[in-house]
Amino acid sequence: MRSTIIGLLFVIIVPALPARLDVTQRPGDIWLEIPELHTRVEGNDSVVLQGQPSNISHLVVHIAAQPQEARYGDIHTVVNTEAADSITNKSSTTDGIICDLDLSHWGGGFQIRPGRNSLEAHYLDRRQRLHYASFLLQFGEPSSTKGTRSIPSMPRPAAPQRITGEKYAVVVGISKFKNSIGGIPNLKYAAKDAAAFQQFLESPAGGSFPHENIKTLFDEDATSQNIRSALLTFLTKPRPQDLVVIYFAGHGAADPNDNRNLYLLAYDTDPNDMGGTAFPMVEFQEIFDRVVKARHVVTFIDACHSFGITGERASSHQNNLVNQYLERFASAADRAVITASDVSELSLEGPQWGGGHGVFTYYLLEGLGGKASSGAVTAGELFSYLAQQVPKATGGQQHPQAQPGLAKDLSLTGASRAASKGDTKLGAVRAAL
Repeated sequence: MRSTIIGLLFVIIVPALPARLDVTQRPGDIWLEIPELHTRVEGNDSVVLQGQPSNISHLVVHIAAQPQEARYGDIHTVVNTEAADSITNKSSTTDGIICDLDLSHWGGGFQIRPGRNSLEAHYLDRRQRLHYASFLLQFGEPSSTKGTRSIPSMPRPAAPQRITGEKYAVVVGISKFKNSIGGIPNLKYAAKDAAAFQQFLESPAGGSFPHENIKTLFDEDATSQNIRSALLTFLTKPRPQDLVVIYFAGHGAADPNDNRNLYLLAYDTDPNDMGGTAFPMVEFQEIFDRVVKARHVVTFIDACHSFGITGERASSHQNNLVNQYLERFASAADRAVITASDVSELSLEGPQWGGGHGVFTYYLLEGLGGKASSGAVTAGELFSYLAQQVPKATGGQQHPQAQPGLAKDLSLTGASRAASKGDTKLGAVRAAL
């Protein structure tokens, strides 16, 4: 149900002419061919594939439209969240338009990798209606590819990276939504989990974050404007030697009017105006690049509580790519981004976890509190603990993900397990669990 984050921000371009999604009316409008595997994948579907992904040199997107219906310049492709128009060759046939993605172009920069990959294709027709489809390609059996980007149990580093500067955090938890009747389902424990995480940060075991260095936004306070202020203004304070922690517990969803755009939902998000009332995923990169000066950034995101703002599973109609897009924001050294669940998985919450918590935050606090390590917990040790405990607790329904570039040696706690046992604040956090 939730997760912890770090660094965010935005830059979003709104098209001059508003477009409406027109995928469900024509489900066969866009489909994918993988020539080397003699495989066809329908739009908005996911498949498990065998073989070596490095042997895949071309992906071919088929669009059931003629050039007079969809101009070449209005057709766009995206591979693993990166724009791929530069490697896409477009041509027409009697059946429509073919987009041939040459993955070997530009030195193989778009090469398909082991584990999970995503491909997106979209175009505007002559009536300015948006047609969009996404494809998830997973190499290996589901049991072995869940957590493909995860870090297995690893030896403890000889010298975990210690933080010598100050510590700052933004903690957001949203259980109640202003427009819950209008299509955004309330959650039960997101705000409670965020409060428990804040309490842990202020404890000696959590690093004794100064109260004034933690910006907290729970429920009604977590408006889109306040979230922006916290991320874009408050996080300008940390210096390069400082530590920044970002934690978000709430909903993550695509805009129902334009599935290309993914958002973290605020308390006051309007489903009919996501662009103006929610936090765009594309803003994360701007925060990492321009706002947060701190080299050490830890992000926990527990945001995929729904496949869509209706709260209904829609895996046959739409892939939830929120976590897929988080991967591109975590490549710098000394950063750790851990999300609560894999692509198109729900983040679960319930009374069975400590009387009422999200399963991810429940084990997150257990791990940070000492169960992930006998000493100060590192990012790698924490993720190994989460990757074992969360799937076990959910019967394999939920798999936390550590994004590429995880700074596994980064110390996340301020005291050893032995020292933390006598800490009354940490005891209170555990009691809350």
